[in-house]
Amino acid sequence: MQKIDFESIENELLEFAKTEVIKFVEAHPGEVFYAFAFDCNAEYAEVNLCFNTEEAFTKTLTECQSGKYKDSYQTEEQIYDLRYNTGDWDYQCFSTKYVLSEDELFGDEDQDNEKENEDDESNNELSDTLLLLFSKTLLEFIKTEEFKKIPKTTGFKVFCVDHNEDLEEAELRLSNLL
Repeated sequence: MQKIDFESIENELLEFAKTEVIKFVEAHPGEVFYAFAFDCNAEYAEVNLCFNTEEAFTKTLTECQSGKYKDSYQTEEQIYDLRYNTGDWDYQCFSTKYVLSEDELFGDEDQDNEKENEDDESNNELSDTLLLLFSKTLLEFIKTEEFKKIPKTTGFKVFCVDHNEDLEEAELRLSNLL
């Protein structure tokens, strides 16, 4: 596997977030957001930018509480989980960046089983490393002028979550980086 320049990835991702967030905010005047997330699939070096508004959440919650699965959206914890589930947000994945190519991620596919098992381990390590890098980049992003320009509610939340991860795990990772 070739050497990966993590510093360049971090810089590119930060510039991507700054550019895309400003474009998004300018395209949605008058909207105020309660959360922003890097919704990631680190295994594929993918970062999706996501926003949601209180109005959109209220609409989603109302639909969920009156629909076929209404029993799943009644407790405080269930409502909280829905509130921060980027898959249910109006502005889910408004922009996406892949920080590595498939070749950089997976290399040559013509390998025997032993080599494949080694590659699985190194891919898991790479995914963990990327997720940490994505989280660090998000923390850098919140220090920028572009972040300051986001119209935010009181209690605005940012997080970096991987596709298989609970919000609590994502929040713990961020707090450990602070």
